[in-house]
Amino acid sequence: MIFKTMIFRKIYSFLFLLCSIPFLYADSYSGSGTNDALIIRAPVWVFLESQPGVMDNDTQGMQLPPRQALIALSTTVMEGMVYGWKFSYTPFDKRRAVAEEFELESLRSIPSGDSRLSVTELRPQYPYLYCWAEYRVTDAIALHRTEWIRINYITAKGSGSAERKLEIDGVRQAYRYAALAAVRGYLRKNIKNKPKAVNGKMLIKDNPRLYVSGGKFTAELTVYLEIKEVIPYEVF
Repeated sequence: MIFKTMIFRKIYSFLFLLCSIPFLYADSYSGSGTNDALIIRAPVWVFLESQPGVMDNDTQGMQLPPRQALIALSTTVMEGMVYGWKFSYTPFDKRRAVAEEFELESLRSIPSGDSRLSVTELRPQYPYLYCWAEYRVTDAIALHRTEWIRINYITAKGSGSAERKLEIDGVRQAYRYAALAAVRGYLRKNIKNKPKAVNGKMLIKDNPRLYVSGGKFTAELTVYLEIKEVIPYEVF
């Protein structure tokens, strides 16, 4: 009886591990070569045309050809999914007359022309152009991402919006506001006293969502969050 129980436990553990793999790596797959051990991918789309009816050139965002816009946006998304972002956040405090500030920067940039970045499965469907953004990672980079998953960092969610007329800059701004919302939401739930400043890192956990509603880009992010430093007001 004990022997049968042990066998059942081993089979159950194997099946659990097998079923959990797609959830851990829902945004990646294995490459065929030694230099393509893991490929991180995410759906990305851009508009085929700029927003019509924008008369003031000062308010129109940077306009790029669709293919170039896909690569630019894919670079932004892959930097957040592969390497992560570091952030510095100062919460708004009316009593102390402190304005909210948020700085977000890639931990490691993907250079222009990086051969590891590619856009595949291009599919035009007016007024959009869809694709998969893919980034081939080395074993060292794959280990970096696996560490975020293994250590089981905090998971936070946020959404942010920016004007459609800002074009690619509007998409990046929406992602930035979504990252801010994730940090802000976590702090409000878990830190009792409002801090002076917070520093940390984040990594996009799941495929980010981007859509347009009411003339605005809206981005939704789920991230792994690592709070490195919380600076209280009493130290000043």
